[in-house]
Amino acid sequence: MRYKNPESGAFITLGELSPERKQFFERALKLFRSNASWFAFEQMAFSFYSPLFHGVRNRAEVVNDPLFEALQDMWLQLGINQGFIAPRGSHDRTTETKTRTPDPHSPSVIRDMASPGKSRGARRRRR
Repeated sequence: MRYKNPESGAFITLGELSPERKQFFERALKLFRSNASWFAFEQMAFSFYSPLFHGVRNRAEVVNDPLFEALQDMWLQLGINQGFIAPRGSHDRTTETKTRTPDPHSPSVIRDMASPGKSRGARRRRR
């Protein structure tokens, strides 16, 4: 069995799948093709009760599983199509973080904040 996504360029050979995993993959593919909600797809594909996690002993087994790679590609493509994720290779310079100049009147350290019953000088002497 194979998975191909021309939009992302993914081509994944799934090999022989058990009947449960094959049915699971077909259900995921149907959701993907019907442009299901990104969150609903994520819940179905990556929940702890997913067949993806049955019988695995560690995370590496899941991450290296071709079925996981196919599901992850579908999930990311849905996120891109629905506007939750930026397309691969795009970088919008308008959304970059801007450096904030510090306010000279704001305390820079929590311990410099006003403490009840202590004067400013007493707070500064602790340093």
